[in-house]
Formats: sequence, structure tokens, C-alpha cells
Amino acid sequence: MDRPNSRPTQTRALIPALLIAGLAVAACEPIRQTHGYVPAEAYVKRIKVGEDGRADIISKIGRPSTTGTFEADEEWYYISRSTETRAFFAPKAVNQNVMVLSFNADGVVTDLNRYSLEDGQVIDLVTRTTPTRGKRLTFLQQLLGNLGKFSPAQILGEESIF
Repeated sequence: MDRPNSRPTQTRALIPALLIAGLAVAACEPIRQTHGYVPAEAYVKRIKVGEDGRADIISKIGRPSTTGTFEADEEWYYISRSTETRAFFAPKAVNQNVMVLSFNADGVVTDLNRYSLEDGQVIDLVTRTTPTRGKRLTFLQQLLGNLGKFSPAQILGEESIF
């Protein structure tokens, strides 16, 4: 009696395992996203501090991502941020660039600053909620709280609840 060759059988069994391993590795590949715009250094070098006005800046590098809130249009911000997301985890910032242009009252550029992710500061937001009267119930207490309060006849509608 001839014994069948087991090598092709082993190879066939190995293929699904390799496919599953490949899919698992591909699922862990991070998703990279970039939002915003900071002009390239070649364009920034064309800005002349003390000479260029707002219209010149728009024609040289474009409109800003946002402007200053409190000092009406005194600062323009160009912001770019790159993030990575792995599987179901929250996105993580991997790169951030901010370029700030400051203007004087006449609309002329007075200062140009650049900031990166390392220059940022983490701010802990405080969320405040108004407490409600009464006691807080857990999910199970809410779910099981009415057990035994009603008879089967009341539930089936055979008897008035009032």
C-alpha cells in the first residue's frame, strides 16, 4: 500500500493560515491623515516682514486656516496636523506645524513665527455637570427596579393600574 505524499497536504493547510496572518497584520496598519495647510519654506521666504500687507500675503501663500479672535484680524494662523489611527484606538498626533503672521494696525506684517508639535501644551478640559436631585441609579438598578411592582394582570391589561 502506497502512502500518499503529505507535503502537498501540509502546503494546502498552510495557505489559509498565512492568509489569516496577513489579514491580521494588514488590519494593524495605521491610517494616516493630514489636515490643514502650512506653506512650504520656499513660499515663506518670499514674505517681507515690515513691507508686505494682507493682500500681498494672500497672493504669495494663500488665505490662513484661521485668524485671531480677540484682536480683530491682527494675527493669521496657518495650521497643519498629521495623525495616525491604529485599529480602534483614538487618533494620535504625529506631526503639527503652525505658522503665525502678526500684523500691525496698518495691515503690514510685523512678525512671523513657527511652532511644531513639541511647542504645544496639553490642556486638561474640565467638564462640569449640574448634579440632579435624587439618587443615581446604575443600569441594572434601572432595568430591575420595577420588578415586583406590578402584577401579571396589570401587565396584561386585565386590571386597571389606577
